[in-house]
Amino acid sequence: MSNVNTGEQQHRRGDEGETCLRWQIAHELLESQFGYPQLLPAQRKVIDAVLRGQNALAVLPTGHGKSLCFQLPSQILPGLTVVVSPLVSLMKDQCDSLMRKGITALRIDQSISAAEFAATWRKLHSRQAKLLYLAPERFFNERFAAQLGALPISLLAIDEAHCMSQWGHSFRPDYLRVPDLVERYQIGQTLALTATATTAVVRDIRKAFSIDAKQTVRLSPHRSNLRLGCTPISSGERDAALIDRLRGARSRRRGATLIYVTRRSTADQLGETLRNAGLEPLVYHAGLSSAERDDVQLAFGQSANAILIGTIAFGMGVDKADIRRVIHYNPSQSIEAYSQEIGRGGRDGKPCQCETLLVRGDEVALGNLAAGDLPTATSLKNLLDRLIGQPARFYLSLGKLGWEINLSTPALATILIRLQTLGYLRCQPMRYDTYRITPKFSSEVIIEKCDPAHRDAVRAVLASLAKGRRGFRVNLIVAADQYQLNRECLIAAIEQTAIAGLWNVDATDSMHGYEWVKPIKRRQPVIAALQRHAFQQFEQSITRVADMIEFLRGSECLAIGLAEHFGHRRKRPCGRCSVCLRSASDVSPKLTDRNTDTIPTLSTESGRDSIGRSASMAMKNAIERYPDVFAEPLDQAKFLCGLSTPHFRRFRVARDPGYGVCIDVPFQRVHAACERSEGGL
Repeated sequence: MSNVNTGEQQHRRGDEGETCLRWQIAHELLESQFGYPQLLPAQRKVIDAVLRGQNALAVLPTGHGKSLCFQLPSQILPGLTVVVSPLVSLMKDQCDSLMRKGITALRIDQSISAAEFAATWRKLHSRQAKLLYLAPERFFNERFAAQLGALPISLLAIDEAHCMSQWGHSFRPDYLRVPDLVERYQIGQTLALTATATTAVVRDIRKAFSIDAKQTVRLSPHRSNLRLGCTPISSGERDAALIDRLRGARSRRRGATLIYVTRRSTADQLGETLRNAGLEPLVYHAGLSSAERDDVQLAFGQSANAILIGTIAFGMGVDKADIRRVIHYNPSQSIEAYSQEIGRGGRDGKPCQCETLLVRGDEVALGNLAAGDLPTATSLKNLLDRLIGQPARFYLSLGKLGWEINLSTPALATILIRLQTLGYLRCQPMRYDTYRITPKFSSEVIIEKCDPAHRDAVRAVLASLAKGRRGFRVNLIVAADQYQLNRECLIAAIEQTAIAGLWNVDATDSMHGYEWVKPIKRRQPVIAALQRHAFQQFEQSITRVADMIEFLRGSECLAIGLAEHFGHRRKRPCGRCSVCLRSASDVSPKLTDRNTDTIPTLSTESGRDSIGRSASMAMKNAIERYPDVFAEPLDQAKFLCGLSTPHFRRFRVARDPGYGVCIDVPFQRVHAACERSEGGL
């Protein structure tokens, strides 16, 4: 017994010694490389867990230095640190920031060239860099494993980890698969990070990554320098109020302003309105090209008094310290999103005014957006028809399939993940149908210079090249059959030879892989379960919108309300938000008929809800024009509420004069009316 105890004590002393050594290096790097004199207490606790080899969760407010919690350890841990990040702009911003500090950080995304791609992997394999940023989707394809080879991963950092929880406000299907990476790539430890996580989301993240409660660090999302406010206003007065605030800020030279809107069209229209008023706004949304978005982000970052109008596509990659005003022209889609968006302001610790211009009816538009991906029973039936009869392992082009069965790619991906949760499918790595190779040297030189371990596969690839319009296409099926090599061996040879700089590779026509766990014997119960789950997700989105509006309109200090939403206690009012200031002055403006818009309502005919004569006629005319598009009430409700679907885009339904006639009516009410009126429109 004593020998066992002595061994355990020596092991613990060894661990402590290793941790002390790591901390010694960390303190040196913190100031010399990262430029910080010391860590914040929360950062220190998270980094200590990482340096001790433990899994950890950091829920820290925006601007509190979450990224340092993995950037600093990445330079100390023996292997590679891989950061899963949801946005290219966020990855680019962090890599550029580190490069300015003399720290090599690399990213792989669709914006880099083939030469940059190969150079990135050469640096990683030669240990010239220890920090790699990736989108979660890139992990789940056959190319990544071949590119990684035997390179060990010490730490997997999951940024914006709330995306993996279906209780979160920006759920992304591929994030649900991230826990599988730990076992697949034998990753030593994980660090999950987010600025916005409710108690339910924290529970999901901890369970997924086996994180102990002791290694969970949570701080309130609110920073005292953010002055929160909400101004009830009519839609007709909103533009003038916004212009008045911007002109006042410009005359006082009060720093940069970030304006959030919900839709791309709103961003473009508001940009034109502000330009007509003599202002010079930048506009940012997902409809711009990658180069245009980069130009806008660069201009915003370099200007001391810039005005930027952006959708939620902008913000997560912003690291501008001197944003003095964050204005929500449209309210956020959830309190979590609001917390993240206002968190872009005042990152230098100086005051930032965060104001929402709240128009009655905005909540309807926000809530309706979430209905766009609700699947019809017809779409689900067509999906199951395509799945049933597939072999044990099969591959799908989600974009093509979604276009055919009238489901967006994200909606289809979510449904297939749900089929995995229900026990029918198991997701497999994505593969590519087409590999094109452009040799840089003769075949003899390539074979001579390639890795000897891949020489046979390289010969097979070269022998199987067929001239095409764009380079040489390799037929992997022929190569595998003729040379008795499996696909994984060929892909590894293709990727490693490209990294060596001997040829360029272009992979296209992505196919998502799945395998059956058990067959679907009865379609209808599965369709019902999938549709029920989709409507539950929609109802959660509606609840989040309602909570957001209630938070803004409420009579409680906004700082207290924000803290409570995330499970924190705060008793003392901030004294600076619009609620506190209103209470102090005993002035209580309310949303009255004078300063708000009228929300269209559904009329009542013959004792039941209907969509009114004009909307009913619009729907009837649309059905006559597009008889194959409106098979179900759900399709009809989407048309009336102005929501897009693949079939609407294919048949250009948005051009119909009746499209969006009920855009200001809650989707649930329109859908209910369409269900009741089915056959009588």
